[in-house]
Amino acid sequence: MIRTQHCLAADIVFQPYLTWLFKRNFHEIRLLGTVPEIPDDLPLLLLPNHSTWWDGFFVYLLNKRVFRRTAHLMMLETQLTKYKFFRKIGAYSIEPKHRRGVIKSLEYTIELLEREMSLVAIFPQGELLPWHTRPLGYKRGVEWILRKHGKPITVLPLAIRTEFLGEKRPSAFFLLGDVSRFDARTFRGIDWLEKIETALLDDLASRILRQEAGQNLLD
Repeated sequence: MIRTQHCLAADIVFQPYLTWLFKRNFHEIRLLGTVPEIPDDLPLLLLPNHSTWWDGFFVYLLNKRVFRRTAHLMMLETQLTKYKFFRKIGAYSIEPKHRRGVIKSLEYTIELLEREMSLVAIFPQGELLPWHTRPLGYKRGVEWILRKHGKPITVLPLAIRTEFLGEKRPSAFFLLGDVSRFDARTFRGIDWLEKIETALLDDLASRILRQEAGQNLLD
């Protein structure tokens, strides 16, 4: 398993480069809806759907513009081995086909959640799937983390969707769900989380159709 190794210098270099990439490849990146109030005294577990290659970068952008925490992102070990630089901006790995490796990654996730002002982003689907895939196919890893961690934690669903809307470049849209506070006793299960994310994706689609303006994160 590849652990994260945050490096301030890498972050300083990467942030303007990513902004340039976004402006080159997207017409706009908009956060719709409102940003929920997130308690500072608890770790934050962010749970996005996973339908584009850009999703990890979207999480990075949201953290810089909205959450402003020390962010960590779980990604496939095959990808992180290719792009080791990403560990310097918060990425760590998982090998889905190796049970022992999966357990190590989940245990490390718990370790990351213990850190002050921590944000950990996990894609519960575990693979790239079209945004309209139903059911979403959540894996059980998030449930394992929440039950093993035991202590209170803030859980926040995130819906992501990209669309071509009359421009050469696509638009990206984000919608944050409601904040939930769980511990091992009060967690309502992975199936409940999947239903919440499904409803959030449907809500995002409706907001896009209504041409909700939201906030352009590239301004």
